[in-house]
Amino acid sequence: MRKTSFLILQLSLMFLLLSCEKNDYTSYCPTWKGFTYMTGNYPDYVSGNPRSIYLYPNDSIHITAHQNERGHLINSTDYTWTICYDTLDAEGNRQHATKTYNQHTNYDGYTNGADDPVCHMLLPQNALSTENGKYDTIKFVARYTYSGQGVSIVNGNIVDNTSYGGRITPQSGPTGGGAAGYLYFSVN
Repeated sequence: MRKTSFLILQLSLMFLLLSCEKNDYTSYCPTWKGFTYMTGNYPDYVSGNPRSIYLYPNDSIHITAHQNERGHLINSTDYTWTICYDTLDAEGNRQHATKTYNQHTNYDGYTNGADDPVCHMLLPQNALSTENGKYDTIKFVARYTYSGQGVSIVNGNIVDNTSYGGRITPQSGPTGGGAAGYLYFSVN
């Protein structure tokens, strides 16, 4: 009887130890490599120096923001892509203009939610040539709401992104995080 009780106690303790597996409830944002892109008039896949993107009025550009490591325990996710360029106002003066594209997903909740964000943008027909010595921009912003306890990130983009254009820098706090990045281009 004593051996049986001891054996039951040992099995109970072993079961208890095995059932106390530690779960990771830490939320964190993805880290980023940078951007790649394809343009409408020049469909060759291009990556690298962000200053080598040349667009023409009415060109389309297909941009992907590449994650280095996926995020963890993220709920609601908003991606905003903004293309900034110059155009003429009603009086014929040069003015700064923007077009914004918004995307919303649940990062962990959908099969493709954690995929690299992609946007297809169209440069308007009335876009002016970029002024000498300046660049137009495409801005990418990601906002995440955590479902676990977040960790703070103080470093920016820590990944060698030599084969990607632009730079994407993450920010993170206890309840949410995000990232912001820029890709530069010229209008011919």
